[in-house]
Parts: sequence; structure tokens; C-alpha cells
Amino acid sequence: MVWWGSYIIGSVPTCFFTYARGRIRFNRLTRKVYVLRPKKLGGNTVFDWDRLCAIIDPDYGYRLREKPLIGKPPEPGKPLALAAGQHVLTLYHPPFDPDDPEAEGEDAFFVGPTLGSIEDIAPLWEYIRRYMQYGPGQKGIPEQADVADSIYCGKPSWSQFRMECNPYLLQTPFHMLSQVTCSWPKFPKEWESDSGIGEPEDNPVQTGAVMTAMVYRMQGKLSKTDEVELMRRYGTEQGLADALARQDDGI
Repeated sequence: MVWWGSYIIGSVPTCFFTYARGRIRFNRLTRKVYVLRPKKLGGNTVFDWDRLCAIIDPDYGYRLREKPLIGKPPEPGKPLALAAGQHVLTLYHPPFDPDDPEAEGEDAFFVGPTLGSIEDIAPLWEYIRRYMQYGPGQKGIPEQADVADSIYCGKPSWSQFRMECNPYLLQTPFHMLSQVTCSWPKFPKEWESDSGIGEPEDNPVQTGAVMTAMVYRMQGKLSKTDEVELMRRYGTEQGLADALARQDDGI
């Protein structure tokens, strides 16, 4: 009971009355990485891409609550605080001054999902590295995102969550309670982090937010022009034909 109580209490700050999800934006034009996260977890931060380094092997990670590293690389024997068999890509930002006893600027954040092995992490990091180095269409970086790699950008409805995740009995109510009490994080306009393309919530087709565009299409929120473009990129011939034949309703 003590363990369960501590687990619940420790989980509440990250599940309720906070951001519904952390968000990270890699912008190769500005050479910046924009991170949205609750204040208790470091707050919204902008990092210089060229100062970040990847931690792939958890044996060379560190516990985020242990401060500071004082500019030294992560040491062996301090694994990330994850369950056995779980691995996650971590990006580390060293202190601005390696001799600073307060290690100002030192930070770290997780990127992507929890994966089963180190071998699964390396390709994710390599994809990000190549994207920031070369851009889409170069060095094996696809021009467009794969539908399977896309997730919905926003808070899903009850039915959408059940359809996508096939959760067990109690998971859906708890998840929806979290959604109701949490807010959707939005990148500050003053950051100008979208490179003029717009936010995925507003322009899912233009930004390549495939799953968001698909959901909007099902809900009738896409304009005819956007639906035609979506079907040209990701749809079937019949889907494209239906989009072209659609009457323009002014959406």
C-alpha cells in the first residue's frame, strides 16, 4: 500500500493539471531545438542544436535528479531511472561554463517513445541528426513523414483514444480524466519556431501532421484544397477521386 500510494502521488503532478504532453520541435533553419514542458520539469526552453549531444546507452546516462555533472560527460554506473528493458533517447546540454560550480545551463530531456532496446534508439537519433544536418530528401531522409510514424497533435476524444490504443478497462477513464484536467502545450509565437509554416493543429497538411490531418478529414474539418493535397500525398486513387469530386463547402 505504501508503494502504491507513493506511485500514485508521484504520478499525479505529471498526469493531471499540467501539459497533456511534452512537445519538442527540431528546427534546422534556426539551428534550435524548442522544448515545451511543465515548469516543475524544467519549463519551456530553447536549446542550441550544436551544443546538444545524445545519450543512447543507459549505462552512460545519469539520474536527472542528481546535480550537477559540472560539465563532465555522463559517468558509467548511473543508469537512467527507467524500468528494466526500457530505453529512451536522451539529449544532454552541458553547462555553459565547465568550471561553474552551479553548472548553469546543464539540462537534459527525453526524445521520442520508450523503446525496448538500445538498438532501437540509435536509428531514431541518426534520423534526427541527418535531418538537422541535411534536411528532407537528402542522405536517406524522406521528403514526407510516414503515416505509421505520425501521431495525433492534440487531445484525442474518448472514442479516438480507444480506437488508436485499444486500452484496458480502467485506462480509458483515467486517460480521459487526465485529458480533461490538462492543457495542450503551444509553442510561444515570439519563438517563431514554426519557420512560417504554422502549427500542426492549424495546418496539419502543410506541416506534415498526417494523423492529425486524417482525423480532421474524418471530422469534416479539412478544406477541399487540403483534402486533395492530403490524398495526393498519402491517400488512394479512390480517395483522391472522391476529394476532387467533393463540392467546395467553404471550409
